[in-house]
Amino acid sequence: MSALTILHLLPWLNYGGVEKYVIGLSAALQRRGHRCIIVSSGGKLEGEADAAGIRHIPLHIRGRRGLSAVPRLAAIIDREHVDLLAAHNWTAGAVGFLASRLARIPYCFTVHGMREPIQRFLVYYWGEKVITVSAAGRDHLIRKFHLPPQRVVTSVIGVDAERFRPGPPALSLVHELGLDRAAPKIVHVSRFSRGKGEVALRLIEAARGIEGTAPGFQAIIAGVGALADEIAARADDANRGLGRRAFVFVGGRSDVPELMSLADVVVGTATVALEAMACGKPVVAAGKAGFVGVVTPETLAAANATCFGDHAAPERVTFDNLAGAIGGVLSDASRGEELREFSRRAVLRSFTMGHAAESVERVYGDVLSGSRPVRRIAAFHLNQVGDLLFSLPTLAALRRRFPHAEITSVLRPNLAELMQECPFIDNVILRRGGVAREIRVAQELRRRGVDVAVAFSQSSSTALQTFVCGARTRIGFVDADTGWLLNRRVHVRGLPWPGKLGRLAICLGADAPGSSYVGMLRIPSAVRKRAGALLQGHGVESAARLAVIAPAASGRQRYKGWYPARFAEVGDYLHERWRTTVVLVGAPGEAVEVSRVASAMSARAVNLTGETSTGELAAILERADLLVGVDSGPVHLAAAMGTPVVVLFGPTDPSRTAPQGEGHEVVTAGLDCGPCTKPCATMECMKAITVELVTAAVDKVFARAK
Repeated sequence: MSALTILHLLPWLNYGGVEKYVIGLSAALQRRGHRCIIVSSGGKLEGEADAAGIRHIPLHIRGRRGLSAVPRLAAIIDREHVDLLAAHNWTAGAVGFLASRLARIPYCFTVHGMREPIQRFLVYYWGEKVITVSAAGRDHLIRKFHLPPQRVVTSVIGVDAERFRPGPPALSLVHELGLDRAAPKIVHVSRFSRGKGEVALRLIEAARGIEGTAPGFQAIIAGVGALADEIAARADDANRGLGRRAFVFVGGRSDVPELMSLADVVVGTATVALEAMACGKPVVAAGKAGFVGVVTPETLAAANATCFGDHAAPERVTFDNLAGAIGGVLSDASRGEELREFSRRAVLRSFTMGHAAESVERVYGDVLSGSRPVRRIAAFHLNQVGDLLFSLPTLAALRRRFPHAEITSVLRPNLAELMQECPFIDNVILRRGGVAREIRVAQELRRRGVDVAVAFSQSSSTALQTFVCGARTRIGFVDADTGWLLNRRVHVRGLPWPGKLGRLAICLGADAPGSSYVGMLRIPSAVRKRAGALLQGHGVESAARLAVIAPAASGRQRYKGWYPARFAEVGDYLHERWRTTVVLVGAPGEAVEVSRVASAMSARAVNLTGETSTGELAAILERADLLVGVDSGPVHLAAAMGTPVVVLFGPTDPSRTAPQGEGHEVVTAGLDCGPCTKPCATMECMKAITVELVTAAVDKVFARAK
């Protein structure tokens, strides 16, 4: 999948399996090329997120005041250009759902635990896909919360197998905690909430039974939560009863891998169980829902299906079954060794963060493209030639993502010839302007049953048409006029350019489009013949060497223009130095400006201004050896046809709108003020481009062609 900006939302970053999962998942997704942000109220694990290279943005979303965070979260989405919001908690789900609707981006909800069925009447924020981390969790959501089966997806939890790996006991921790190096050691890490904390209490009650099979054992208990004080007090009572320090309560710890290194057996559930297995430790699975027992090759599938006792279990946790399972591992050295080898292998095979990221990434892709099949797509194009060309890689990406969908291009009549044989679309509908005609276009699309409307254009009329045509998904840019008519907004601003338009495809689940439109145009043979006849009618021989000059900028962008007298000097240079036939091109409204170039030239130029259709112009440019022009449509049309160009850039940014492909020369004056967002009346950046700079660029192009 292409690079996305993904926002992971949860209430806090304190010690806990969900928090560690979100940090690990974010890091793994970043390794796959995405950008991840965690938004939460903060907590003890902020340092871990920072160490993993994950940006954390603090935002209080807990309690009754949490809903007041919705507009602030929407502002973060906008500022950070977020493509998808993923919530990882019931409170976070409510806030994230509302913020995603306000910002109009896709939303995904991950359910990490079990809830009472009565809660389904309060949950409005499921999203198109709901992720759960166990088969039992999926079954619970389907049976008790009445979610459609196709809406609920199971993913693995996943652990960081590099951080959690087999290694020698951390002796510094042995000294810090005052442990007996020779004692058999049990490690239990958990969140000590009501329910989960019961496992620690039963473990303490099992002291006598464990002592019978593993004399002198020590159990290190780590975690925080509502029952922490009670667990610590019970541990002290048990130690007094045994007459030694058998239980070591250490509270919340961030050095869990080091704790695991001390263990001969780990008692845990969910993430903790998998972390222990990644460290090559035998695991007794016991959690909030009950007791699973020793995780072996025979019981792994059942343990994973219940989240290792956190979501379901065959029996309750008791001191008897804990003592029996722990004693059975500690008293049999050969069995313990077999389990250590099995545990690490099992994690590497199926439970790394890479596995989790790959699984979740597929779900995110489905969320982006929508839960229902996409049968018909309407693409609403911008009105300029260059902008149409910029959109071709995006159309190609949409075709790859939805190979069976019917794709219709909606565009102005002057662009139609360029799309007649486009391999990425199936139909063309013309927009001719006028309210009545625009309504007829929308009605035609509604009759065809459009599922997705893609707005390349940011105009009010385009947004209105996407709405009126009845498309289920209406995607465009956040800075579109009347953008509130869209229900999916891509949070990128600015002028159209290939990378920006490509975000539309990416945010529909497509792979990243290429940046180059070169070779994507298909000009009909009839159009080529007309272009050849036009040149012949003006006395241009078929073997003539052509240099095309496109001197004019479009009507609303005159600030990009150069001077007719200077273009005339360049034209004479092309004729005299490189023995070319100079052809002048432009739209009908540019006839006066182009005629000034022609009249200022000493050599004869062929003036085709207003005489070519867009398709005929493309065919002529394909035949040409060079085009010289300002940042305008003909420059991109020539580049698309594989013809080298010399293009003059002043106020606009060549890093965004330079012609695609190779062999081109970009000429700028190099002024400190350029490129700019508000062109000045004096046009100093264009004035500073000399004829000599342009002819030197011409020489470079022709020198490469020798």
